[in-house]
Amino acid sequence: MTINEFIEELIQKKIEISFSMGKLRYSGPEEYITPELIDNLKKYKGRLLKHFWPKEYSNMMPINTEGNKIPLFLVHSDHGNYTISDYFGSDQPVYGFFHPGSNGGKIIYKNIKEMANAYLNQILSLRPSGPYYLSGFSFGGVLAFEMAVQLQKLGQDVPFLVLIDAISPLAHESIKWNSNFFKLIRSNILSPIKIKIELHVKLSICKLCFLFNQPIPVKWHQFYRWETYKMLSKKYKPDKFKGDILLFKTSENTSTFEYLGWETLADEIKMFTLEAGHLTIFKNKKSIDVLQIELEKLLNHINKSYRE
Repeated sequence: MTINEFIEELIQKKIEISFSMGKLRYSGPEEYITPELIDNLKKYKGRLLKHFWPKEYSNMMPINTEGNKIPLFLVHSDHGNYTISDYFGSDQPVYGFFHPGSNGGKIIYKNIKEMANAYLNQILSLRPSGPYYLSGFSFGGVLAFEMAVQLQKLGQDVPFLVLIDAISPLAHESIKWNSNFFKLIRSNILSPIKIKIELHVKLSICKLCFLFNQPIPVKWHQFYRWETYKMLSKKYKPDKFKGDILLFKTSENTSTFEYLGWETLADEIKMFTLEAGHLTIFKNKKSIDVLQIELEKLLNHINKSYRE
């Protein structure tokens, strides 16, 4: 029997499927709840989960539900969701969080801790107990970090935390000095003021759109997300993560902080430089190769420690 045939059988027999606290739930006429049906439910659990994806998972999607390994949760990794999942194959479950406001809607979160908690509730509904494998790209890395901290405060194990070109909120860049006085004024005062005014105008228009229950213009979707993420990051005061971080930094990253500001926020940081730009990480073969190889090394090392 194929998965499609089994789903059709469930529909015909009026057997309802749901998922709660990581477990498969089913209900329907007792005469159809046979040992054979229960065996098939277990057999096809991964594909059933993907087919009957719960509505309460507001922005977490199943990239790959197959396999019995510890799931990997990717935060805002965009195309990297599929790049990473395809590399690890069908035996590695992978779930990805996509951006809120992707369709031009308002990002409702007031701070990063609230946002991370909302993401965590979705993970805990799917997987109530650890260990947890987390990875995040850009602002998603900041979110993944806070999710890891909150999980540790719940007494959960987070042995895998990967940040991909994610800058810590503690990485405050100093003034850009220039021997030319006029260039110094322009780069540190006039240009920032001009940019701030332009951003304020655009954000005000976005707020007006939300006020009248209208989506923001498509061309401004990315701008709105980035600016909202920047505002949330500025207000974020991170606690320390009690563990190690695998950090990837792009060669085009201009931060003056060697470890992008995460130096004091983890026990140890292992960093690799990717020969790519921030937006081309998952399009550049060299950077993808380094990323995939180092992720695999870390996964194998952690999985081995759990088997021993």
